[in-house]
Amino acid sequence: MLRNLYIKNFVLISELNLEFDNNFNVFTGETGAGKSIFIDALGILVGGRFSSGMIRKDAEKTIIEGFFDTDERIRRSLRDNGFDDDELVITREFFRDGRSISRVNHRTVTASFIKELLSDKIDIHCQRDNQYLLNNRYHLQLLDNYCQNDALEKEVSDKYHVYTDRFKEYEDLKNNDFSDAQIEMISYQLNEITKMKLKVGEDDEIERQLKTIARKEKITNLVDNTREMFTADDGILTRLYEFSRQQSKFEDFGEIKNNVDSIVNAYYRISDDYDSIISYFDNDDISVEDIDALNSRLYDLQRIKRKYNLDIPGLLELKKNLEEQLDKVANREAVLGKLQAEYEKKLSDYLLSAKNLSIVRKDKATALEKAVVEQLKDLNLENARFKVSFREKAPSANGIDNVEFMISMNKGQDLRPLVNVASGGEMSRLMLGLKTVFSELQGTRLIIFDEIDTGVSGYVAFNMGVKMKEISKRCQVFTVTHLASVASLADNHYHIEKTQSDTTTTDVVRLDREKRIRELAVLSSSAVTETSLAAAEELYEKARKVK
Repeated sequence: MLRNLYIKNFVLISELNLEFDNNFNVFTGETGAGKSIFIDALGILVGGRFSSGMIRKDAEKTIIEGFFDTDERIRRSLRDNGFDDDELVITREFFRDGRSISRVNHRTVTASFIKELLSDKIDIHCQRDNQYLLNNRYHLQLLDNYCQNDALEKEVSDKYHVYTDRFKEYEDLKNNDFSDAQIEMISYQLNEITKMKLKVGEDDEIERQLKTIARKEKITNLVDNTREMFTADDGILTRLYEFSRQQSKFEDFGEIKNNVDSIVNAYYRISDDYDSIISYFDNDDISVEDIDALNSRLYDLQRIKRKYNLDIPGLLELKKNLEEQLDKVANREAVLGKLQAEYEKKLSDYLLSAKNLSIVRKDKATALEKAVVEQLKDLNLENARFKVSFREKAPSANGIDNVEFMISMNKGQDLRPLVNVASGGEMSRLMLGLKTVFSELQGTRLIIFDEIDTGVSGYVAFNMGVKMKEISKRCQVFTVTHLASVASLADNHYHIEKTQSDTTTTDVVRLDREKRIRELAVLSSSAVTETSLAAAEELYEKARKVK
C-alpha cells in the first residue's frame, strides 16, 4: 500500500526517499541506529502526534510525505470529500514555531481527517501496545467481521432504532403532564393555524398573481394604443378587412391570386391573434377589491410564517403535531396503551432478529476459535486455548451479545482476557496469530510490527517470520526485527544505520542479496566470519523455500 516515503529533517534523519514493494519488508539495524525513529515517522504520517523536539537540530521544519495505493473504500472517501481519487499523497510539515500543515493530494486538511481516512488501513503494532485486538470493546466487531453477516446485522440495527423511537415516544408522554397554561397555549396555536386554512403553495401562487397584475397595469397604455392601432377607422384590421371585401375584383388576374389569398388569410390570422391579446387583458375579472383581498391574504400568510419561523408545509406539520398533543392529553390513557403495545411489538420483533444474530455469532465463534488455535499451534503454543466468551446484555443497535476474547496459554491455566496475558513472548505470538486471522477481514492494507519478536528465538522465531510472510500475501507488512530467522524470510530487507561526522545521521539502505547474507550473519552471531556467513546463507536459502 505504501509505495514511497519521503522524510526530511526528522530527529536523526536528514533526508530519506524510499521506494517500497508489496509483501514482506523487514528493517534491521544496531540498537540506537534509529529503527524506532523510522516507525515514529510512519505513525506521524498517518495522523499521529508530533513534538517540535522531533525537528532535526539544524533545521527549521520537518517534512514527512507518503504515496499510497488506494482501494475502493479510500477512493469513495476521497470522492465524498471533493478530492481526486486516482492517488493518495499525504504530506505533513511541522515548523519549529509550532505551526503544522497537513495535506491530502496537495490540499490542506486536518490531522484527524488523515487518521480517519486510514483508520482501518494501517495497523502499527508494538510488543505491548493496546491495539484493537486487546481491547474488548472491539471484539464484537471483529467477530461480526468474521461472521460476514451484514444483512442480519443491519436488520437488527434497524429494528432496534424503530423500537427505541416508539419507546421514547411512550416515555415522553408518560413523563409529560401538560399544565393548564401549556394546554391553553397549544389550543391557541392550533386554533390560530387552523383558522388560516393553509394550502401548500398558496403564498407562491398569490405572489405570482400579484406580479402578473402589476405587469398588466404597467402596460395599460400599450394595450390602449394597440386597440387604437388595429381597430380605428384607419387601423390595421379595418384596412385589411376592406381589402378582403375587394378580393373578388382580382379574380381576373390569376397570376397574383395566391398573393391576394395570402393577404386575406393574414387578415383572419392577425384578427384572431389580436382578439387573443385584447381578451387576455379585457377578460381579467380581477377587481380592486380582489387585489386588496390578495394583498391582505399574503400579508396574513407572511405574518404567521414569521411568527412561527416556518414555511407553510412546516406550519401544517406543526398543526398536525399540536392536534396529536391535544389528542394525547384528551385521551392520555388510551394513547399510552396504544404506544405501549406498539413498542412492545417492536421490541419483540427486535429480540427475534437479535437472537437469530446471536445464534449465528455463536456458531461462527466455534470456527473462529479453531482457526485461532491452529495459528497458535504453528507458533509453538500447542497448549493454548482460545475462547469467545458471550454474555447477554441489554438491547442495543448491535444486538444482545457482549463478546470478549479469552485465552489460556498453558495446561491447567484458566481462560483469561487477552490483555491479561503476562509473558511478552507469548503476547507477541498471540497477537501475530490473531492478526493472521483478522488482517484480511479488517481490510488492513499495511501492518507494521515493531520488534514484536522480542523474547522468542529459534524455530519459534522462524515460525513467527513465516506467519508475517503469510500475512504479507494479503497486505503489505513492515517488520522491525533483531532476529536473523525473521529477517531471512522477508521479500525486501532494509538496513537502518547511523553515521557520525560533525552531526549524527540515520539512513535506511535497501540490501542486495550479498549484503543481506552479511547482515544475517551479524544478526546471528554479531560477527562476519566464514562460519557465520555459511550459516547465514543456509538460513537465507531455507527461507526462500517457504511457501
